[in-house]
Amino acid sequence: MTAMTVFAPEAYHDIRQGLYEPTLEYDGGDWGRDVFDPWRARHHAILAALSEAGRPEMASRILADTDRWALYAFSRLTDVLILPLQPPSTDRDRPQDWLPPQAYHQFIAGTGRPVTGGQAFHPFLHEVVAVEPADDPTTQPQVAARWWPGLMVGSLMMMRAGVTVRAGVDHLDPAVATKSTMYWASRRRYRPACDLSHGWGSHSRWRTSFRRDYWLTDQLLYNVDAALQPKAEHPGGVPFNRDIDLLRHRCSTLVDWDDEQWPWENHHNEPIPAALVPE
Repeated sequence: MTAMTVFAPEAYHDIRQGLYEPTLEYDGGDWGRDVFDPWRARHHAILAALSEAGRPEMASRILADTDRWALYAFSRLTDVLILPLQPPSTDRDRPQDWLPPQAYHQFIAGTGRPVTGGQAFHPFLHEVVAVEPADDPTTQPQVAARWWPGLMVGSLMMMRAGVTVRAGVDHLDPAVATKSTMYWASRRRYRPACDLSHGWGSHSRWRTSFRRDYWLTDQLLYNVDAALQPKAEHPGGVPFNRDIDLLRHRCSTLVDWDDEQWPWENHHNEPIPAALVPE
């Protein structure tokens, strides 16, 4: 299958240099007005390409490497924009942790739509930030509070909503689900994070591919590129982790898999539960 291109090859540079890096240095009170709006006025083509990548048909298309790098650059930006909306860090925060809280909402308004997912918890829509243990260990997870909204561009999940979940310990161990490594994330204030950019140099790390999850008419698709371009395990290398819950939640939930896993090549499709709504 031939890869298709929707972004200009240099788009990931424009996102990094024009949005991400100025955001790290920003100390004003209106990020949307001062950083995002001027950039958006000059880069209509990049935003149009982002919308194109969100079309449901793209779930079955192989994207060029530079396209997935552009999507990754956007994800690096959103990882910074949600920092002020997270629980306080136990370590000394860096200045960009205190961006105006409305900055993330301004980015959503300019690129896609917010997603909360209602009261029913689902790992496609929700990232576990905190857990309230239910008295009954079999209690199904429910959203108890929200930290930040999710962001979807068309059918493509760009950022899941951060939530506090009330659940029985048969479903979520409070310590494991909130303290284990969050995979496919460059940074979180409140827990360890890991993506494939970690450990690379300052330029090479930007050639990291974004994980694409799609909400289709009747299916939820996780990490579609691992299905479109499957890779074989390397003899003697780190074995692939095929645990579906680690793929779906992007973190350990009952047994801590630690931070040395290789979940990147796993994929999964499942029907959309009848009670689940994206808004």
